[in-house]
Amino acid sequence: MINDTLAFTCRDLLLIPNLQGAIVLAGHKGMDRAVNRVNVMEVPDVIDWVRPGEFLVTSGFPFRDDPDRIAEMIPQLAERGVAALGIKTRRYIEEIPVAVLEMANQYDIPIIELPLPTSFSDVVREVMERVLVQEARHLTLLQFRYQKLSKKLLHGGGIDDFLGELDETLLNPVVLMDGSNQLYFSPMAKELFPGNEDSQEWARLCHDIELGVSFMTVRERRIRVYISNEDGKDNECSMLLLEWNRELDDADKLTMDRIGVLVSLELANLHARREVESKYVDQFLQDWLTGRIVTRQDIQARADACGCRIAREGAYSAIYVKLPDRHANPKLLSKAIKQFRRFSTERDGIWGTQLDGHMALLISHETAEQLNQQLDKCLYRLSHLLGLESKAEISFCIGDPVDAADEVRRSCEQARKIHFISSICGIRDAHIRYNQLGVYQLLYLLPESEQVIEFLDRIVKPIVDYDGKHNTQLLKTLQCYLQHNENGKLTAEALFSHYNTVAYRIERVYELLGLDPEKVNDRLQLHLAVKLYEMRQGR
Repeated sequence: MINDTLAFTCRDLLLIPNLQGAIVLAGHKGMDRAVNRVNVMEVPDVIDWVRPGEFLVTSGFPFRDDPDRIAEMIPQLAERGVAALGIKTRRYIEEIPVAVLEMANQYDIPIIELPLPTSFSDVVREVMERVLVQEARHLTLLQFRYQKLSKKLLHGGGIDDFLGELDETLLNPVVLMDGSNQLYFSPMAKELFPGNEDSQEWARLCHDIELGVSFMTVRERRIRVYISNEDGKDNECSMLLLEWNRELDDADKLTMDRIGVLVSLELANLHARREVESKYVDQFLQDWLTGRIVTRQDIQARADACGCRIAREGAYSAIYVKLPDRHANPKLLSKAIKQFRRFSTERDGIWGTQLDGHMALLISHETAEQLNQQLDKCLYRLSHLLGLESKAEISFCIGDPVDAADEVRRSCEQARKIHFISSICGIRDAHIRYNQLGVYQLLYLLPESEQVIEFLDRIVKPIVDYDGKHNTQLLKTLQCYLQHNENGKLTAEALFSHYNTVAYRIERVYELLGLDPEKVNDRLQLHLAVKLYEMRQGR
């Protein structure tokens, strides 16, 4: 029910002196609907002109010959949001038909029988006087709230203080979500959602806000919510007002709508500051990982300037993150890294940035077990942020740990090599370390010698030349064939080709090179040559 101090309802109509003697015949469930104006219906096509919240009155003149026609209008009146229908009887209509009352009960449209002496002009005047009084109260209250909240934003401590002021003003919890799905909780909301950002409750709340629900379940209690959206130039925010401590009223909703612009501007300023800070942090991490900062003192000084907390004890491991190809877009990757850092991962000794077009992590840890725990946290957060169906789509290429901050470059360089080699060779394990690369690390380390060039010229060059001369795809098919462990069916599916086409191309490769697919040594030579060629091409 809407608070009667802030709204004029159908029930209040019966208190108007000019309507003394009026009787509610049907639609009692709709008596708490808000009334904002009066409309007089004395023409048959009035349905085209009614508005939500109207008290529609009639003398019955348009229906004097067939009063049952009023029943046909009830569904349309309900659809248009009409608050109530008042009918004056004993002038043109002796009594309201039963069919009309039944239809009104079905759609919860109050039917009020008006006394014969009722003056429509007096009803209009008295209703509008009351509506204007209520609107004046609304405006006064809204102006007071708007000024109070504006001052809090201008002179307060930012979003957190502002949400605290909203709690005191609206007496209900408020949750704010910005365009990057970051949630800001008012003090009351923090008590309702005590879990951190990794909790299922947090994920469900994000989903509910995006969905624009009008009801949600919190602590096994079904409550009503009001969601206000504000579209800014560079940012979109949503505010969720939960009906937890008291019922929501019109003034609460209007307050949320009016302050949306203020909140959007504050978030835009906040994001601008964070964008600048993020660039400094990125530059620091990139310089640290690549060894452009030489001494420990300089690393510590740069970290302090960027607000990064560096552990003074323990080891560091650099990690290159291997993500699905669909997330290779630099803009999407940059957004994912910013969201990843948003979770205050520095408190866990985890930093993230972008290197060579890939996501790179630096993790501080004391033991190998602790490192694995940190990686589990990263895996959970990344799979959640990127919306991955399976955590198996992410691989961590882990450099060997180093004991000092000024040695991080070595771990990073090794992680980069592991990422490169494992990508070329199709290794997709959850954790990939250097000692898992086997013979592939030897291929990577081979110098550009005459023997290497001769080996590639003998095995790969004939295939490349053949493709160039005949416009074929023998090399591409062979590479895909080896990536899928020489499985012709999977290769055909990956290339969107027929199985026989793949089989013919592989057979043609062996014929062209004079190799025998039945001999293990010949197959090994071909496999090593292709991987060596890919490593040379990728450098």
